[in-house]
Amino acid sequence: MKLIDYIKKYDRRLIYPQMGNLSLKLTGYKIFDVYNSAEKQLEVAKAMDDTFGGDFVYPLDYGVIFLEALGVPLLKPEYDFPSTLENPIKNLESLDNLKVLDPYKDGNMPLYLESIKKIATNFEKPLALALVGPFTLASELAGVTHLARCTIKNPEFVSKLMQYTTEVVLNFAKAAVDNGVKFLQISEPTTVILSPKRFDELVTNNLRRIFNSLDAFKILHICGDTTYLINQLIKCGAEGLSIDQIIDMPKYVTKLPKDMVIIGNIDPLNVLYEMNEEDVKNETLKILKSMKNFDNFMLAPGCDCLLDTPTENIKAYMEAGKTKLCDL
Repeated sequence: MKLIDYIKKYDRRLIYPQMGNLSLKLTGYKIFDVYNSAEKQLEVAKAMDDTFGGDFVYPLDYGVIFLEALGVPLLKPEYDFPSTLENPIKNLESLDNLKVLDPYKDGNMPLYLESIKKIATNFEKPLALALVGPFTLASELAGVTHLARCTIKNPEFVSKLMQYTTEVVLNFAKAAVDNGVKFLQISEPTTVILSPKRFDELVTNNLRRIFNSLDAFKILHICGDTTYLINQLIKCGAEGLSIDQIIDMPKYVTKLPKDMVIIGNIDPLNVLYEMNEEDVKNETLKILKSMKNFDNFMLAPGCDCLLDTPTENIKAYMEAGKTKLCDL
């Protein structure tokens, strides 16, 4: 079943929460307590579902899982997502020294797969998972500025690095689907630095290769204004496109194929974090009404929510988001 057919079965808009980090607030666990325990991953998934009742269930996002498996130095805060401290891959020699990652053997990947399987077997709702995309992973390995320069000065290095990162993401994505993931999002925020031509050269075919290999609902998420990249995004093989809150969604959706689902785009900062419950409800209903005539729409934040986003605001957003179409 395609994603567009799945969402059309309901008399309201489905909600893709994209806010797994809030589970730390609900449970009080430190982030690596969860990463290192399949039982805690199941516990935080249950806490999120019990508290907010989204249409999908999900583990705590693990955006640095590939970097960690490669031994890249990381900043590891207790209650926020880790990030890179170094970008060690600067040339072909350092790239050639990278090992080919095995999802079932290397780093925390086997444990994350175990967590995914445990959640999938304990819920009837579809299991959603977000993974970093090949270009964004490449930028974390090489550094964004260095990678951007190399697209002009050292295209061979960039091409081989992209081959490597595509293989890494593809292998884990396939393993994740084999272990129960039904809704897989590839996040490529760094691609907004690319022109349409460079996007086609470096990203389009690699994403299409990943998406075409997966028996799951396939989503692409890119932050920022992607209006200039629409033609490229349509060709990537995704069934759904998750967009940033800065984009005019009713205008944007008219440029997409009718069977491509558009996902978004409640502002996680100015709305979900800063407003009161009543205003959050009103803003959610405003988006629902603006998209009422488009049946290829799912509701979601434009990007990840802040860790200390008020719980009552998220509940208000979820409640308003479940308004039936006939009541809008």
